[in-house]
Amino acid sequence: MAKFLLISLVALAVEVPAIRAIGPSRDQDYFVRPQPSPLATPYSAPLSGIGAAISEDSGVCRIMQILPDSGAKAAGLLPNDEIVRIDGTLIAGFPLDDIASLLRGSPGTRVLVTIKRPGVEKPLEIWVIRAPIKVR
Repeated sequence: MAKFLLISLVALAVEVPAIRAIGPSRDQDYFVRPQPSPLATPYSAPLSGIGAAISEDSGVCRIMQILPDSGAKAAGLLPNDEIVRIDGTLIAGFPLDDIASLLRGSPGTRVLVTIKRPGVEKPLEIWVIRAPIKVR
């Protein structure tokens, strides 16, 4: 990076465009050409979990969307439900990836999700059966 900056400054000082000063044939010593890489996906197929899209904002995790034919839908979870605990673990302040990891699991396994629902005074504990998630 320092070599590029130095050459660019020299090129500007003599009023020669930097591309001509560096040139495509001379840049091999100064730059690492970007290599194509496969798309990174944090999930391995097949993915299974409760079947809910979640978001995290200021330490609060909310369900944004319930996927059709999912464990979340069968269990009665709703958009705008705030997830408070997963299997008894208080998740306030957890990063979204950590929360998602707790909700994912082998198909047919159960997870206890404690939620706060708008308009309901007490938190609700809901058992959800994980299932394969169909990405469309």
